Amino acid sequence: MKLPITIMAVLLTIVPLTAMPQTAPVTGKEIFEQMCAGCHGTRGDGGAGQKSGFVPRVPTLANKEYMNSVPDDYLVLIIQKGGEYMGKMSSMPAWEKRLSEKEIRDVVAHIRTF
Repeated sequence: MKLPITIMAVLLTIVPLTAMPQTAPVTGKEIFEQMCAGCHGTRGDGGAGQKSGFVPRVPTLANKEYMNSVPDDYLVLIIQKGGEYMGKMSSMPAWEKRLSEKEIRDVVAHIRTF
């Protein structure tokens, strides 16, 4: 059971590398749409923009009550270190080697708009 999850995590890390456009995204929204929406959906609810058939289903980022209870620094750590490091889904990759802290904070700011 761990092997398919490991393979999925590796694929989710490699696919964004090969799908990078020639110009890098500059806003939190652009970064989110390019690197996060495939799993989280373009509205953070796992809906539109989400890869069809993605399993396991990711929790929504559009739950305002829950998201208001979570500090920005916690979200930054999840994005930097990945889901498994933070006790979340192991399929959530760590982005600390691909995104600067400013870019990650821009993504967090965009997530707060859901």
